[in-house]
Amino acid sequence: MDHAIVIAAGTGTDGERLNSHGETIIGGIPQIKRLIITAERAGIKRFTIIVEQDDSPLKEILKKQKGIKSEIIWRMLGSPIKSEPSPSLILQSNLIISPSGLSNLTSSKVSQDEVSVLVDNQKDAWIKTKGDSIDDIFSSGGKAVGAFVAHASLLEKSISNSMYLKSWLEELVGRGSVKSINFQDGYWMRLSSDKESGKKAEDLLFSHVSKSSSGWISKNINSKLSIPVSRLLINTSLTPNMISVAIGVIGILTGFFYIQGHPVWGGLFLQLSTIFDRCDGEVARIKLMESRRGQWIDTIFDQLSFLSFVVGVPVGLYRLTKSNLAITLGSINLLIFIFFVIWSFYFLIKYANSGSMVAYSKTVDMLLPVEKRTIIHKLIIKLRPMMKREFFSLVFLIAAILGGYAWVLSLTTLGLSLTLIHQIDDLLKLKRLKQANSST
Repeated sequence: MDHAIVIAAGTGTDGERLNSHGETIIGGIPQIKRLIITAERAGIKRFTIIVEQDDSPLKEILKKQKGIKSEIIWRMLGSPIKSEPSPSLILQSNLIISPSGLSNLTSSKVSQDEVSVLVDNQKDAWIKTKGDSIDDIFSSGGKAVGAFVAHASLLEKSISNSMYLKSWLEELVGRGSVKSINFQDGYWMRLSSDKESGKKAEDLLFSHVSKSSSGWISKNINSKLSIPVSRLLINTSLTPNMISVAIGVIGILTGFFYIQGHPVWGGLFLQLSTIFDRCDGEVARIKLMESRRGQWIDTIFDQLSFLSFVVGVPVGLYRLTKSNLAITLGSINLLIFIFFVIWSFYFLIKYANSGSMVAYSKTVDMLLPVEKRTIIHKLIIKLRPMMKREFFSLVFLIAAILGGYAWVLSLTTLGLSLTLIHQIDDLLKLKRLKQANSST
């Protein structure tokens, strides 16, 4: 299924007007753009958009929008829709949904006179189901998501002069031609005439972004600070990549504070850059601007921030104490860090096809079965949460406050040493796996 019909005319399943929501700005972008990009990510490549007027403002909106690659055909209400040999995805223009939420529906099969309706069983019922068929439709509630699959010809019969989706479904239910597809993943809601509807939609999007956070600290502490900032950033012209660079500069300042004899300020700036490092990803996901290039920019500036820290701590300690131990441990840390960056980047390019460091551990776990891991590897997996930036940046800040340079440098050496053991074990295991595969 690669064709979708977006209905931006007539009324929806709750009787709401569908011509008034496409222009609404949700999460920094117009709703019509959000819906189209969401459908693209679910596999749609061609769109037919039904509008009430030939000079619909939606046309002008989409002309100015970047990031939409699909073919778009405009049809006025009442004009014929091009016949398709296969069924089409049908979407109300006021629907906000995740691509994963459409996955069950887009894989459904329907005949020429059938329609599949995406149904959320967790919502107050206004559709009564029996098995995979729909028995009745009630007058209120919100159980039907607002996404359907049907042949365009079946829909066209209902739009000669008007479009009433609820009446269309009621007629088909009477024929026994409607079946339900369960909504299983992601999120959804429909915009309404309620003035708070747009705010509720953004709350939904940000709550979903927060849930997708990894790590207890990131989810329960850092997100409480980063999300309010991201809410402001989505309404600016700043791109996620610009935000990554700005946050990277904050992180790079870490080393300068350590060098100048201010370890607490250095720890504070590392912690701030860690907290707000979430913002570029949050803005990218809310504005549907995620990209592999953006992942690499974020990762590169993260590593530059940590490089500044790795260099700044021993240099600052040496300037203060003239201790050769500072130079020795600092040199060891720098060499381990260089190995970490080279191997991690190589691994991400060759195995993960990603620019995000989050993909490293996930890909390693996928490539190396549990039964083939050493005891050391299994132990390090247990320690992984402590190797995450959200954890160690907070530890370094506390260490800087309580113990100064010596504690920070010692903990850095310990953490990098564990990381080195982890990665050498990964490297050797992958090499043996490759040899085993080549010999079979």
